[in-house]
This record gives sequence, C-alpha cells and structure tokens, in this order.
Amino acid sequence: MKYGEICLLLTAMCISLSECLEGFYGSDCLHHCLCQNGGVCDRFSGGCSCPSGWTGAACELECAHGWFGADCAQPCACLNSGVCDRRSGECSCGPGWVGQYCQTACEAGLFGSGCEEQCRCKHGPVCDHVSGVCVCPPGWRGPLCDRACLPGSYGKDCVLRCNCPHGTSCNHVSGECGCPPGYTGNGCEQICQPGTYGLNCNQVCQCPGTNQLCHPDTGLCYCTPGYHGYNCNQECDKGRYGPNCERLCQCRNAGVCQTTTGTCQCLSGYIGADCNISECQRVVICNNPSSHVLLTIYGVCCAQGWYGVDCGQRCNCRNSGMCDPVSGGCTCGLGWTGPSCDRECPLGSYGANCKLRCDCNNNGTCDRVTGECRCDPGYYGHLCEHACPAGFHGHRCQFQCKCRGHAPCDPSTGHCLCPPGYHGYRCEKECEQRRFGVGCIQSCDCEGDTPCDPMTGRCLCPPGKMGTHCDTDCPVNRYGPDCSESCECRNGGWCDPRNGRCTCLHGWIGPTCRKERKAPHHSLTLVSYLVIL
Repeated sequence: MKYGEICLLLTAMCISLSECLEGFYGSDCLHHCLCQNGGVCDRFSGGCSCPSGWTGAACELECAHGWFGADCAQPCACLNSGVCDRRSGECSCGPGWVGQYCQTACEAGLFGSGCEEQCRCKHGPVCDHVSGVCVCPPGWRGPLCDRACLPGSYGKDCVLRCNCPHGTSCNHVSGECGCPPGYTGNGCEQICQPGTYGLNCNQVCQCPGTNQLCHPDTGLCYCTPGYHGYNCNQECDKGRYGPNCERLCQCRNAGVCQTTTGTCQCLSGYIGADCNISECQRVVICNNPSSHVLLTIYGVCCAQGWYGVDCGQRCNCRNSGMCDPVSGGCTCGLGWTGPSCDRECPLGSYGANCKLRCDCNNNGTCDRVTGECRCDPGYYGHLCEHACPAGFHGHRCQFQCKCRGHAPCDPSTGHCLCPPGYHGYRCEKECEQRRFGVGCIQSCDCEGDTPCDPMTGRCLCPPGKMGTHCDTDCPVNRYGPDCSESCECRNGGWCDPRNGRCTCLHGWIGPTCRKERKAPHHSLTLVSYLVIL
C-alpha cells in the first residue's frame, strides 16, 4: 500500500483520498457529509459548498429575502417590491410593474400582474397601474369616469362650483359659462345632434351626401367610416377601412375586414382577431379514427386536455381555450382572456383574447364576442354615434315624441324639452303673466305691471316708456312703445310721448304743426291735432 491511500481488505484494491465515496470525507473517507439540498461536501474538511438559493453550515437554510445565488452571497436587484428568485436572481414583479428589475410601471391604459389587464375607464383610459382604479380627468366622475359632473359643478373630482348667471350652462370640464361650439346640455357634455353644429348647436349642416357627417364644431362635412371620395359615395377599397378609408386591414389568411370598423370575418377553418389561428393546425387522427387530438413536436399524440413531454401535464384552459401541446399556454377564444381563459373581456374590449378595442360612443357597450355595440336609449348607429332624430326617443329611437308645438324631447327618456316661454308635461302651456324662460320659472323684472317677453324676459315697455326695466320716460322727440318712434311735430309743437300727437304753438296748425295760421286771431292759443299714423 502506498502512502496516502487506503487498501480495501476484501478486494486488495487501493483508492485515492480524492475518490471518497459520495457522502463521505476525511483522510480515511469514513466521516459522513452533512450537506443538504444539493450542497457539495469538501473531501478534506467536510465543509459544504451550497448551490444557488441555499446557505448555512449544512446548506439547510433558504436565502433570506433580498439575497440569491451560491451561498446566498448576491444581493437582489428587484425594485418596487419585486420578488427575487433565490437561485437565479430573476425578478418576479408585483401587479403594476414590468421589466428585468420591475423598474417600469404599466403603460397608460394597462394595469395588474404583467400589465395584462386593460383599464375600463372612459374619457381618457387612465387608471391606477396597480389596482386598476380609474383616475378621472377633470369634469368626469363615477367608477368608470363615464358620467359628467352634475349641473353646477366642474373640474377635478367635480368639487368646484360654477359661477354662471342663472339659466346659463357651465362647462363641466373648465367651468366656463356657455358651451363651446359643438356642445350643448347643462354641463356641455353632449355633442350637437346630427345635422346641427356650432355655438349652441343652432346651425344647420349643409352636407349633401347620404354618407356624410357634419363636424359639430365647424360644420365641415366628412365621410362616415367606410366611405371616401368627393361626395363620400365610394366604399373603401379591399384592404382598407375606417374614416376616409385611411386604415389598413390586418386580417390574415384571406379574412375579410369590415369597412367601417376593421373587424375581421375569418374564412372557415380560421379564428382569432386577425384570423391568424388555424382551427385545424397540429390536428391529426390518433388511435381512434373518430376523435381528433393534438400532435406535439415530440411526435406523441396527446389526448385533448394534456400537453408536454409524454403528455404528462394537464391543460388548464377554460371556456374552449386552445391549449398549446408543447407549452400548455392557452389561446383564448372570442370573449375570454387571462392565462387560463377564465376572465370575460373587460368593458371596452372584445374578440379573441379580448385584443380588440370597442369603439362604441355615448356610453354604448359592445358584445364581448362580436364587438357589436349595444346603444343606450336615445342613441343609434353602428357605433352608437347618433342621437335620436328630432321627434324620436328611446331604445333604437323607435318611439315618437308627444310634445306640442314641435318641441323636442329628451332622446333617452322622452320627456318634453319645452322651449323658453312654454311649460307643462307636453309644453302645452304658455308662461303666465310676468313669468318667462325655460320652464317659466323666472320672474320678469319690469316696472309696475309691465309685461315681459315670455321667451327672453325682455321688458315690453308701454308707450311713453323705455329702458331695461321700462322705468324711464321717453326723451324729447321720441314716443310710442319703448320710445321707438320719432316725433314729427315742427315749429316748437309739443309731442305726446304716448301716441305722438302734436300740440301746436300759437300761429301754427296741422297734424305736425307745419301750416301757418292765417285766419283772424282767436282767443285760443293752442290747438291739438291727432297724428294719424
């Protein structure tokens, strides 16, 4: 036996110290190693070299939070409460954060784990990138920021009070009095009805084509989605859609896109938002000719609901989601999303894996499968973009208004919107004496019993009076209602401010005191004539 070697008596074989049997150490290889969890035992001292993720004298301790690697010697670099893998140091980000070190917040419009959730907020899709709670822009309120501030309030969180004259609308965003061109309503939250535009929506559009819309602000005519050309009489060419046909269709495998929205109609055998998924791909006949099962890249036919090497792992795809036979990843069908296809599309999205955005206007909601818009009462159109035409209201605008005198009605409820000067359930009543305005709720501010215009409240001055309140006498040489007429009395004749009658001075006669009196003198010095108007 050589120095430093051990002879096995039974076999007369010698082994080197460097070749202690696994689990032993020391000069005689008789000491048992105590290393756990894959730790490597030093052949001389028995000390443990721990693998990534473990530490301690016997590698019995997992890395403490914030440390990773061999013997837990490396600090984690994860930010924003990201969790570090104790072996590799790879960061697992919490909701609202992505990136190698969880350093990047979700893009605007996204939130949650992996930033895979879409914000459901209206009027600027901004939500908290962690929780998804909507952050409403100024002028809007509600869980989805879909409701304008109540009349009389405006601004961020609708906490500011309007300071507008009574009866004047207040912009729910800026607080400005009176609506900007293109908008109407108590809070200026309603776009002008189709066919009208401008300040107070009192201008009538002049668009001649049937496929044209009028810009509610400027009145300029433009084509409805799906049409283009000088008179908007040409449908979009194949492969294009949207306003003026400016957008390119994204449909694959000969899918046909709708010229208005760009939604793909897939040919038989294909599915997906852009028809990119073949329903028959990787499908073969295995064992049972009557059943179709998936073929993996390993050449093994997995039964439906299984995947991986030897088909040993069960798929977790729900709601008819397609399971990848290799990775087990789910490809969600129409109306579903999530890693397991177990979540319905959130509001504002639809289609395969909820990748398509709804374009419904005026609080319309879209079908999570087809994307078809369901309009609230008072609106109609492919995208709920039109308010009911004048004289109609309700669901699909199928009910006629019952208001008198061509007064409009609320397109949602059918309640009559009486013009100034009228009131009543059907606007059948005129304002009572000395009342005016919308709903006849305002009182005239005129002198005495002077009436006012039932629409505007302007005082209707009697003959001989003028001024805002009809409390001022007519000036010299003026007469009549509101002192609107000019006197015609000449040669110093006095004009009655009520009726314009001239009272002539001595020596003059006639309706306007223009004729010189040539008859003998009489005792009377003043002669009155009535001016015939």
